[in-house]
Amino acid sequence: MTASSVEPTNVTYWMATQAMTSQQAAVSPHGTRKGTRWDLVMRFGLVGIIAVLVIVFSATASGFLTLQNLDNNARQMAVVGILAVGETFVIITAGIDLSVGSLLGFGGIIIALGLAHNLPAGLAVVIVLAVSVVIGLVNGALISSAALPPFIVTLGMLGILRGLTQIFGNGQQVGYDAASFSNFASNTTLGIPNLFWILVLVCAASAVFLHLTRRGRYMYAIGSNVESARRAGINVNATLLTVYAISALLAGIAGVLLTARQAQGDPNAGTGYELDAIAAAVLGGASLFGARGSIIGTFLGVLLVQIMTNGLNLLNFDPQVARMLEGALLILFVYIDHLRKLRVAAAW
Repeated sequence: MTASSVEPTNVTYWMATQAMTSQQAAVSPHGTRKGTRWDLVMRFGLVGIIAVLVIVFSATASGFLTLQNLDNNARQMAVVGILAVGETFVIITAGIDLSVGSLLGFGGIIIALGLAHNLPAGLAVVIVLAVSVVIGLVNGALISSAALPPFIVTLGMLGILRGLTQIFGNGQQVGYDAASFSNFASNTTLGIPNLFWILVLVCAASAVFLHLTRRGRYMYAIGSNVESARRAGINVNATLLTVYAISALLAGIAGVLLTARQAQGDPNAGTGYELDAIAAAVLGGASLFGARGSIIGTFLGVLLVQIMTNGLNLLNFDPQVARMLEGALLILFVYIDHLRKLRVAAAW
């Protein structure tokens, strides 16, 4: 294909595709042949680790495979899973969002206060999601237009939101009387928790957007080389605004779901969840160097973290042991990805 053979309305998309395929690292969701092979190795390796953990915990942890425990796992992984999906978008662009945990807590307090003041549940949810998107747009604007580092911007937003959450909630849990709202989180559909169904819907919609739309392909291009993406005609600023808005929107959704599940707003909710979200995305194959990641991989990463945490809990390990192992795995996978990047660079 030549440039002259491309329809005028598709020139920018064609240029983005050409820019993406010229990069060392995979820029499409599956990348080059070597990138595809690496993705498959990592994914099947992750599935293998999950299988081993299931076998080990089934044999050693009483109650691990009971329906009650499986139901509990599905509910718990839904919230972190939704956060991790949003984090995946950000990481693909070589960014990071440290504010998602605090935004989850902030959204939870906002909706709890709204329900406590007799706002209709639907309106309260819309307010939380709208506020979340605005916060995401602020992050995106500071990162894209002001060219500030994502780490600094989102770390600062983490502090701001955590402070606002404590102020709005007076440092206390906020109760509300909205049984139908909480019942949704506790009920099931076809025997599967509603919260898990929402995670599935979020994953499906995100996968379609990320892998089958132009904007999704642009995210991989930006993660590979932001300047090449600009030269290819991609609106980098608009794409980054979209990325951080999506991350914030999903954090808001996670906050709504967690508040519904707990039947109260907790000012400390979401503390440390940013690590869980980042770890799940990276364990699922997303690269902190950008241009790599998938929704199915992130889902598997969330599943791995949840199984490990739950199994160790059933074996009466200190909860901090799971946190330590999660951190160690995060470092290990980033190091492996770093070695992969060096090998690819050497091959070129």
